[in-house]
Amino acid sequence: MNKYQVVVGNIGTVYSGNSLSLAKNHFEEYVKQSEGGYGRAANEDVTLFRSDEIIDEHFGKNVR
Repeated sequence: MNKYQVVVGNIGTVYSGNSLSLAKNHFEEYVKQSEGGYGRAANEDVTLFRSDEIIDEHFGKNVR
């Protein structure tokens, strides 16, 4: 069984579970926050993993 995780830059793991649809929902929500520049996810990277493989990635505008 696949395990899905969504990781957001300065927040860490925001979803970990077996549901791809829930993982995608979390990924899309945090991408919106990153692009919109609001909340703790503002301008942060958002990454969706299946097992340990990246399957989708959003690069934020956060300058370090």
